[in-house]
Amino acid sequence: MIKFKMFVLLLFTSFLLSFVYFQKAALACEFVAVSHFNEVSPNVFIDQSLTPAQQAQLLQDIQRAVSRVAEVYGAPIATPRIIASEDARYKTLGFNPTGMQTSGFFRECVFIGPKGLNTDVIAHELVHAEVRFRTNLWVEITQLPAWFIEGTGIQVDYREPFLQENIVVSSEDIAHIKSVFYLSDFPNTSVKYYQASLQAVKPMNPKYLYEGLQRINNGEPFTTVFKDIN
Repeated sequence: MIKFKMFVLLLFTSFLLSFVYFQKAALACEFVAVSHFNEVSPNVFIDQSLTPAQQAQLLQDIQRAVSRVAEVYGAPIATPRIIASEDARYKTLGFNPTGMQTSGFFRECVFIGPKGLNTDVIAHELVHAEVRFRTNLWVEITQLPAWFIEGTGIQVDYREPFLQENIVVSSEDIAHIKSVFYLSDFPNTSVKYYQASLQAVKPMNPKYLYEGLQRINNGEPFTTVFKDIN
């Protein structure tokens, strides 16, 4: 009986540690309000690593990013929790030092690291949050390819490598990236494939994005709804 209890305890502990490791972003998103981060604006949390000047700049960049998303795609309805830090431990804890979007248990969340404190990165991640907010988990897992998710984000990201005059990708590059469905398989260290993702979604009217996502959410297949980019 003692051995059995030890086994159950070990199994439970292993499960708990695995859950915390794989869901650390979701947990951080949900519990940031009771951490050392301060809410400086509704749904915007920062730590002491940002100076008052950086804090003020961040709030301006968020407003610009929201306006940019609205200008390109239409007014967003998601209100993700934004968490920003310039602390080097941000990366060592497994978070992207630029920016990353994740779904918490009850909300969408955007993490902004030291390299992402600018309008471009924030706008990029806000689009990811908007796409996920407008679709259910089943649609996200089975219908939305990685190149579509990244391409729609890059479309509001005006960093130099993603400006049209700086993009040189071949039809083979586009075909290759369109063969990648899961984000876990997306070559996220390659600027070229982000560029190819942008080119892959270019034929789509950006004002159609929200309507298209709703149609997929209602049961239509991605290939039918976004036939112009398939």
